[in-house]
Amino acid sequence: MHEYNPKDIEKKWQEEWEKSGIYNATDSSDKEKYYALIEFPYPSGDGLHVGHPRPYIGLDVIARKRRMQGKNVLYPIGWDAFGLPTENYAIKTGRPPAEITKENTDTFRRQIKSLGISFDWSREVNTTDPAYYKWTQWIFLKFFEKGLAYKAKSLVNWCPKEKTILANEEVVDGRHERCGTVVEQREKEQWMLAITKYADRLLADLDTVDYPERVKVQQKNWIGKSEGALIKFDDIEVFTTRPDTIYGATFL
Repeated sequence: MHEYNPKDIEKKWQEEWEKSGIYNATDSSDKEKYYALIEFPYPSGDGLHVGHPRPYIGLDVIARKRRMQGKNVLYPIGWDAFGLPTENYAIKTGRPPAEITKENTDTFRRQIKSLGISFDWSREVNTTDPAYYKWTQWIFLKFFEKGLAYKAKSLVNWCPKEKTILANEEVVDGRHERCGTVVEQREKEQWMLAITKYADRLLADLDTVDYPERVKVQQKNWIGKSEGALIKFDDIEVFTTRPDTIYGATFL
């Protein structure tokens, strides 16, 4: 038996598969459509880590199965390439962000292709491409015109090391889950989207999808609907020698 040489054999067939477009979805087809989507990776300078291929491989298995079942499968790939890490790295090194992003994207593309994932590379997108982000700008303007995008001050989780705002899920025991920096609470003015107006609809629509029950519970917790009333009191200024007791005040 000949020794299996993956570097030669897999590279040869991966190039053949890409050349023939075997994994490309067909624009016009009578087959049933199937859309498989991962969260596009952020192309950091370190390249892939072990966490990247996990969802790619899992969904790749499903995409291949659906093709075998005769479906017209679209399994795209792209790069969520905007972000402060690249900006901070550019400032540190004195290099243009566009140059760094291209290098990192090229590295990620080469590494992912070597894994043989059945992505449709003909539909590769990059969020830094003007042809892509003109549509995110367009939809934002539509939100703004309808009063659904507005500026407001609010407390945010701030990582002083990476100089970026963090989601609550990214803070573990008061620290940034990735770099370990102690997270600060800061008041910042930022753009908001009036998602809470649609809380009832978002919750009701969960009954129409076939998500696992644990995922539905997560969604409900993230939506976080609560019922109550907005109460506004008159302002009053008082002097006290014991400000430490103010938390016990029950009336004025």
